[in-house]
Amino acid sequence: MLKHKFSINELLFFFFFFFFLIISLIVYAQYFKAKEILFNNFVNKHKIEALTIKDKFKNIFDKSLYIYKIHEKINIKNTFRLNGFYKNGKFNIQKASKILNSTLDIGKYEIFQIDRNYKIINGTYTPDIGYDLGKFPAFRKILDDVFNEKKKIDISPIYLDVASKNLKQYYLTRSYDGKYLLQLAYVLDIYPKLKEIYHFVKPAIKDLKLYLVSKYLIYPVNFEKRFDKKLPLNKIWAFSKNFLLYFSEDKDIAKKSSIEIMDYIINIFKKHNNIIYKLEDNSLKMFVLVNGIVNNKDNRLIIEMDFDLTSLKQSQKKLFENFLIILILITFFILFFYFFAKKYFIKNINLLVNAFKERKKCQMKDSFIKELAELKSNYNMLFKQLNDEINKNRQLLYLNRRFIVDTIHQIRTPLNVILLNIELLRDSCNEEEILDEIDAAVSMLSNSYEDLAYISSNNVVEYKPENIDVSEVLKERIDFFGRIAKSHNKKFICEIDNNLFFIINKIELERIIDNNISNSIKYSKGEDIFISLKKEKNKYILKFETLGDKIKDSKNIFEKNYREHTHKRGLGIGLNIVKQICEKYNIKYMHYYQNSKNVFEYHFMLKF
Repeated sequence: MLKHKFSINELLFFFFFFFFLIISLIVYAQYFKAKEILFNNFVNKHKIEALTIKDKFKNIFDKSLYIYKIHEKINIKNTFRLNGFYKNGKFNIQKASKILNSTLDIGKYEIFQIDRNYKIINGTYTPDIGYDLGKFPAFRKILDDVFNEKKKIDISPIYLDVASKNLKQYYLTRSYDGKYLLQLAYVLDIYPKLKEIYHFVKPAIKDLKLYLVSKYLIYPVNFEKRFDKKLPLNKIWAFSKNFLLYFSEDKDIAKKSSIEIMDYIINIFKKHNNIIYKLEDNSLKMFVLVNGIVNNKDNRLIIEMDFDLTSLKQSQKKLFENFLIILILITFFILFFYFFAKKYFIKNINLLVNAFKERKKCQMKDSFIKELAELKSNYNMLFKQLNDEINKNRQLLYLNRRFIVDTIHQIRTPLNVILLNIELLRDSCNEEEILDEIDAAVSMLSNSYEDLAYISSNNVVEYKPENIDVSEVLKERIDFFGRIAKSHNKKFICEIDNNLFFIINKIELERIIDNNISNSIKYSKGEDIFISLKKEKNKYILKFETLGDKIKDSKNIFEKNYREHTHKRGLGIGLNIVKQICEKYNIKYMHYYQNSKNVFEYHFMLKF
């Protein structure tokens, strides 16, 4: 059985509250779904723009690849011719440049001389003179391989020189005396075309940056200036690691002195279909990898595009406002229906419930709800019928009570005469055993009479409590039932502490004691009836113990008209009287079965 029951008003409130909560969660989920779609559309739109920009740049490099392929043989041949301009430790670079460049129909050659310390000591492109190639271990290994004649010639990938914005491919061979490396660079000037695209797309986006990715390094490309000073390799290496860490989860990269950066970049971008985006401040940063700006084994180009998020944030703000309006409207309609239901449905139900509670006619106005109108009409009709029946039953109950009271009074006088005559007969008659049986029967009748007298007068007579010696009253009642017990072959075994006082009406205390002793005599299967009254701490404990079968329904034994043994006649009111008196005086009562005995126990709680 539910411990807490809810009113229909509470249930209605909970229903609308949870309905509002569910609708709010649905609206909230839909808002975030719509916001996600809006963001994805924004990103996809700019992905298409980014791929279009990528294709424009890649188109230039694809055309350059063809030129490099048709010049590859002549470039190798001219590299080996460099030793023809080197004699006695001197390298005539200017003459070599003039003669070799005359063999080209497109592009140009740049020629360099590198010493054993990996420094460029001479060259036709003067900004590179003095540049130390040995500071980067990977480059130093390539130079050593040629110095040590592990390779006759080393051909570099085609890559974009970030200082001059030209495409270059380097061919490296050793001087015949082994003192120097002679280097030929085939150069194509693609800067004008790159700059044209750069300035064409830049107004459409917030910012545009390019990065050249070689096998070991990442170079930032500055299109604002045609010629830049070439950065030292150690600074480019530091920039490369930081750039890689921006994308990679492998934080150990910073500890490494040399790694193949291109492999890392390719693997990272491959997971994202060669396009990565990140949100930073008020920008959407999109990075696109151009897979092989000349061929798939050479350098890559990363294009970074910054798109302004202002339009996205405005769209998201508008979306939020629209969903907020929807939520406000839903809230308004839910509140409207809640108060409508409360006014026209719950109010009328409450009027009916109050009419039930107050036992009066329902004064609810006629409702437009058919069921409520019928409920009101039927209730008022049944209320009238019930009142008529109640008044009729009250009259019958009054007459019945008067009959019982009159009958009890009629019984009292002859009962007292019988008891008095039994005592007189004892003095003149030798049939003591017969007189004891008569006395016992009359005493049991007297006990039943006292129960009826208490029930009939309980609502009329005020039983005032007083400070009673429970021990003395218990002894008196045991003495009273002595002949009755004897006639039933029973005897009392008592343990009673003396002078135990409790505030209670004496008649009501006798009803507790008499009914328990009477039941003990009537239902005990053994000869002995155990009665004890003991003081323990802040209470007196009164016990009645009798041998017998276990009472099946211990919970209902104190209820009115309940009888465990239906074959034995009785009124079925004794223990119910005991229960009423115990509850009146806060006496704890209980029954339990222990050691083949039915035990009725009463705790008289003392007040200090």
